[in-house]
Amino acid sequence: MKKTLYKICGLSVESHTSSGAINILNNVDLTINKGEILGLVGPTGSGKSMLAWSLIDLLPVGFKITSGNITRDRKTAADLSSLRGKHTAMIFQDPMQSLNPIQTIGKQFTIIANRKSGDSHEAAKSNIKKWLKRVRLDSVSDILDRFPHQLSGGQMQRVMIAFAISIVPELIIADEITTGLDANTKIEIMDLLFEIQSELDIGILLISHELGSVRRYCKRVAIMRSGSIVSEGSTNNVFSEKNGYTSSIIKAYDKTNSRLNAPRGKNKDELILSINNFKKSYSNNGLINRAINNVSVDLYQSTTLGLVGESGSGKTTLAKMILNILDRDSGTLEIKTDKDSPKNLYQLTNKIGAVFQDNMASFNPRMTIFEILLEPLWLVGIRDSESTERKINQIMADIDLDLDLLLRYPHSLSGGQRQRVSIARAMMLDPKILILDEPTSALDIHIQHRILALLKSLQKHKKLSYLFISHDLAVISQMADMIAVLYKGEIIETGNVAEVLNNPQQDYTKNLIASSMWKQNIK
Repeated sequence: MKKTLYKICGLSVESHTSSGAINILNNVDLTINKGEILGLVGPTGSGKSMLAWSLIDLLPVGFKITSGNITRDRKTAADLSSLRGKHTAMIFQDPMQSLNPIQTIGKQFTIIANRKSGDSHEAAKSNIKKWLKRVRLDSVSDILDRFPHQLSGGQMQRVMIAFAISIVPELIIADEITTGLDANTKIEIMDLLFEIQSELDIGILLISHELGSVRRYCKRVAIMRSGSIVSEGSTNNVFSEKNGYTSSIIKAYDKTNSRLNAPRGKNKDELILSINNFKKSYSNNGLINRAINNVSVDLYQSTTLGLVGESGSGKTTLAKMILNILDRDSGTLEIKTDKDSPKNLYQLTNKIGAVFQDNMASFNPRMTIFEILLEPLWLVGIRDSESTERKINQIMADIDLDLDLLLRYPHSLSGGQRQRVSIARAMMLDPKILILDEPTSALDIHIQHRILALLKSLQKHKKLSYLFISHDLAVISQMADMIAVLYKGEIIETGNVAEVLNNPQQDYTKNLIASSMWKQNIK
């Protein structure tokens, strides 16, 4: 019988707002054992992260435990914060928010090492290199000298795992650690975590929307809804439930991961956007890195072009070049409905809209939703209060959000609500083209369904054209008419989405598809 690391009994948490108390966790019972990976699954806002934060005494301001208790080694953990960084480590969803942007990786790792062991600088440096090598990072000395923004998503997450295991904890809380990573990198990160967990015999609380990951790595799972545990037990038993909430999650996941839709075509007479021979290079210590090399793609009216590729392949770089956020070395962009192609970002605002992966990073936290929606109009000089109000009311109706939300701030909205606001902002100037950069990557399966349905509806009624960037081939298969595969800054394969995903010609494309298929094992 495995040793119990944490025992949670009747845990309830409240948030105190100006409108009164709101229940966040309701009478939660759960045990976390040594040497096991426990999956924690549930929709956005179900209380998963709040439960994790309770374990390490990191509840946000205004939140408090109102009843129940958490025990460790059969002793009440009166000061859970004392366990943080010693017995319990946490890996967060977005490593950029965990890392100090103005300190090198080596400097941050040294601080952690010295806090843990008090070793000399040389001893600490030797241990740091050992842990970075353990998570299979190449060129360790180079990594230590880099700043967080100079690392890829996969590299940053490996660094965070190295940080976590360097304290040799009893428990690692992994909160959505593969969000935003491509299929290959997701598998690499999860396999690495599984390997380390077995080697060190530590417990892992795996919080994830990826049911495939939970099925593959967790022998036990707990399902959360509205702050409560609604199902808990062996993964096979829980995922085999025929009725109830858990069953609905599985069915939704199966639907999203259905193999492919029927092929959809394109009308060559309705070419709306043409990208020709885009090039972008960076110089690093005298070495030239070709981020984008001779990329040419076409987008047709009322259709969706899916852009896929692993992290670092150049997808977001290409999107920024299209939006003129990033200068290109050479190449041309033509919007076929216009006599003159836009020359700068402001000329593009009423032609091409954009929805980014991290909506919080794209919002001004001091602006209300109303002001956020007004901003695109202000940028082009539209200030008529009556017409802008009508526009905002209409766009809120289009995205199915209550007008009451207009006076709220971004942090008070759920992830799904914020993504709808992102879409609304992109639509404020009635563009004909939307660039969607991983718009569903951080959303649970139910919210993902709603966002995809919204995008399909908007495309149908407003004749929009989408450039849809995603790591998730299941989403691409649902949304895209055409697909372009990007590898090391070059388009290596294009075609009808069904044709490419069913009969890929390039080995790289075949590997992407093979890597994504393991997620689809939910029966």
